[in-house]
Amino acid sequence: MIICPIADGGEGTVEALGSIKGSKMIYASCSDPLGKQIKSNYVMLEDGTAVIEMASASGLELISEKQRDPNITTTYGTGDLIKDAINNGAREFIIGIGGSATNDAGLGMLRSLGFKFFDKLDREVSLAKDLGKIVKIDQTDSLRSLKQCKFKIACDVNNPLFGTNGAAHIYARQKGADDEMISHLDSQLELFAKVVQKTDDKALDKYPGSGAAGGLGFGFLAFLNSELKPGIKIILEKLDIKSAIKGADFVITGEGKIDKQSAMGKVISGIGKLCKKEGVVCIALGGNTSEADTAIHDIGVSAFFPISNAPINLSDAMDKDIALDLIEKKTQQIFRLIKAATKT
Repeated sequence: MIICPIADGGEGTVEALGSIKGSKMIYASCSDPLGKQIKSNYVMLEDGTAVIEMASASGLELISEKQRDPNITTTYGTGDLIKDAINNGAREFIIGIGGSATNDAGLGMLRSLGFKFFDKLDREVSLAKDLGKIVKIDQTDSLRSLKQCKFKIACDVNNPLFGTNGAAHIYARQKGADDEMISHLDSQLELFAKVVQKTDDKALDKYPGSGAAGGLGFGFLAFLNSELKPGIKIILEKLDIKSAIKGADFVITGEGKIDKQSAMGKVISGIGKLCKKEGVVCIALGGNTSEADTAIHDIGVSAFFPISNAPINLSDAMDKDIALDLIEKKTQQIFRLIKAATKT
């Protein structure tokens, strides 16, 4: 039996890739979304690749609901972690950008890395609400080693930077914005994109994923040597899951809720497609499968099952010990059935 920790580029990515032999967990100080100094961590792989979850520095879960304000929350801490990794020798990066508390188009991250942004009065701009005031971008003091760095951005959304499907309109409300703030933030992103295009001749605002994480995708594309890829593809390649699946009799995977989104770039999607290609039976377990449909089978999952055996409240369902017990019991029953079927 082979056990492979897995993630799709969101929460758990550092833990999953940290399971690779020779990897090392690095602890570092960084700013949280409101500028408070906190301790966070990232993984340094044996080949020198740094794996960072932006949510560990700039995530929504780091601040209370009352503190959420995308006018002022910043990705500065994400830049702190990148800078620390560079100082530790990293030149290749995998960055998971899910779960952000921000809408600053990477402004904070870039400032942490030495970029400077000025308004028409030559004052530095530092907040998302003022992005539209930027008229000049100075990269003189940015880290020289950034030119040697390559970033793979784990991104599972296709939103453009601004507009009705952009970062502010689709995601800012959950980060604390009301209608007026959403409209303002959207206009600031559009104005900022125009300045970037004028300065660097880069029209990236409509690039799929540029609106991810409050426009952080745009910040990476416009200023750093970056590519946006589905998170599950990045993780599967790095973990070489294909080799583990090759020749297997069964693969068991799963997630908290198996639904239509599971077939769209989630863990189950990536594992199912590999199993389908290799002709391996894939079984998926979920805490909730009520909204799953045949699309799950189309991507290579042979069958899916809920782990619960009776009505259960959410807090119990999310209890690690209870969940492990339910998974074990469900798996036993599945393989009892398989064993019985193969005897006949």
